[in-house]
Amino acid sequence: MEKKDFDDLKATGKLPSPSGVALRIMELCRQDDVSLDQIGRVVQADPALAGRLIKFANSAMAGPRRPVAAVNDAIRLLGVKTVRQLALGFSIMGQHRGGACASFDYGQFWATSLAAGIAANALCVRTRTAPPDEAFCCGLLCNIGSLALATLYPEAYGGVLAKTYPTPEAQVVREQEVLHTDHRELTAALLEEWMMPRVFVGAVANHENPSEASFPEGSRDAILCQLLHLAAKIGRYCSGDDALRKSMLPDMIFDGAKIGLDSEALALIADQIGADWREWGSMLEVTTQEVPAFNALLQAAQKAASAPAPMTGAPVGNADAKPTAKVIPISAAVENAIRILVVDDDPTILTLLVRVLAEQGHRVSAARNGQEALRTALKEQSQMIICDWMMPEMDGLSLCRTLRDTEEGRQIYFLLLTAREEEDSLVEAFEAGVDDYVTKPVQSRVLLARLRAGQRVIRLQQESERDSQSLRRFATELAVANRRLRQAALTDPLTGLPNRRYAMERLEQEWSASSRNQRTFSVMMVDVDRFKSVNDLHGHDVGDQVLRQVALSLRKAARSEDVICRLGGEEFLVISPDTPLAPATRLAERLRQAVCGSPVSLGAIHHPLSVSLGVAERGPMMVKFDEVLKAADEVLYHAKRLGGNRVQAAGQAGGTIVGVAPAGTGTAKPS
Repeated sequence: MEKKDFDDLKATGKLPSPSGVALRIMELCRQDDVSLDQIGRVVQADPALAGRLIKFANSAMAGPRRPVAAVNDAIRLLGVKTVRQLALGFSIMGQHRGGACASFDYGQFWATSLAAGIAANALCVRTRTAPPDEAFCCGLLCNIGSLALATLYPEAYGGVLAKTYPTPEAQVVREQEVLHTDHRELTAALLEEWMMPRVFVGAVANHENPSEASFPEGSRDAILCQLLHLAAKIGRYCSGDDALRKSMLPDMIFDGAKIGLDSEALALIADQIGADWREWGSMLEVTTQEVPAFNALLQAAQKAASAPAPMTGAPVGNADAKPTAKVIPISAAVENAIRILVVDDDPTILTLLVRVLAEQGHRVSAARNGQEALRTALKEQSQMIICDWMMPEMDGLSLCRTLRDTEEGRQIYFLLLTAREEEDSLVEAFEAGVDDYVTKPVQSRVLLARLRAGQRVIRLQQESERDSQSLRRFATELAVANRRLRQAALTDPLTGLPNRRYAMERLEQEWSASSRNQRTFSVMMVDVDRFKSVNDLHGHDVGDQVLRQVALSLRKAARSEDVICRLGGEEFLVISPDTPLAPATRLAERLRQAVCGSPVSLGAIHHPLSVSLGVAERGPMMVKFDEVLKAADEVLYHAKRLGGNRVQAAGQAGGTIVGVAPAGTGTAKPS
């Protein structure tokens, strides 16, 4: 996401943001000379935050450390960086527990996110991929972009969430189509804004689909990305129901193996995460639930898969028996297996059909009427439905027509079971949307032959969908490439600063914002003193290093809201929003001193640096944005004439130039 686009979203004031106490902690932690006592006093202003930091310092997530009872001791043990991130995470969680997006489950979001944070911490403790303390906050906020979309666009994002998507990428594409951004972009932008470690930002941005990330195989970035992918799955595993958990087991074991965890190690970690999740949920007022033992679910799944009869419930012929889905062995994935829903009100026929299909390795579910089948088909995303025509409540044709009216149901292959063979009846069935039929009494050989025909159609649909996804992914990559090209067009390649084109666009934006909101702003023209002599004496390589050093010094000394650009040659521009002339002049002096304090040293060459700065504030008589630029340029020239290495500010009265006492003692002539 481009900085300009993110700045526009920030300007709405709707993005998730930390509380005042958390913001103050974040500001203090950015200062080099801050003391632990200063941070401790701010933390103590929020008793809930203080208690949570002490709790975290004493928990297993902070590692084997001695117990603490005081805030300052907790800060000392955890470290400034961890305290900053924990304050951020706890604050965001506390302030955004609900919202206006009806389709967004805020409680489920935070329950899943908390479990993901605990999982990221536990996995980092085990693998030593990254600092576990920082991993907790990263896991907690790894999907914060979804919350941001729900906050920014409650109605539009609710519409996006109302649909079911075959893959996370499909949802991202839809978010881009509707909102012109997506939860992955926003998550990365927010984590960068909150100064999370860059290694985490890159891993979070790609954690939903690590295989598509461009990290070198085996690198720390790739391992951390895979670790967060597994942590997010564990979060869903904890907050989901037993059916979801059982369906996730094969993928979780596979993902654990990718970071060096066998199933036994993963089970131990998952069980501990579940216990910690409940404990922390109680403290943070997040709704949690009992999580079954990982090994118990795994053994139940394997036992069901290896049982002689693939059905659960009463034997064939019991009218009260209700068949359930067969669980396929984790280590025995069947080629071409599909998800099949069998629908029949006769329990004997239903049991026999499920058994025949499950023995072929398919994932089979069962329903006894059309209403139940409709719910099950949409929930489980069935690929094929084998349904009896005559049933109470909703018959087979009514079910087929209803499914064909839904976006998800149009792709389901529908095989009808019927005793009718009259021409008119079959025409009616095909016009209702039926794909094929099998006559009763059902013969297994015929059923399996029709099933294979349906599988060919399903495979063709899947190939078509993959092609469509490739095209959508290409369109997304093209959009990203275009954004990168635009970013490159607005960046100075030598210094990495925004270039003149960006500077003029941003200056015009600040002028418009100032006009709308009756706010002022100031600009500074910065010129490197005696730059021509550097090129003449030492060559252009040294000159380039001088420009890079000046750019670095300006960037370090400026405030976060200041915009620093290179106009060309040895000239730079600083735009200071909401800043009158007097504080802008003091800032200019700080920039001058920063440059003077950072000379260039290259081998035997040691070259001192200095700059001259002209400062101007937007005045009431100015009618165009370039007038404030011209005013700053005029006083810059005056500073150069006085010998350079100084700050000059432009007065507004009568357009005259008011000199500020020289900030330096340079004696060189203007250059």
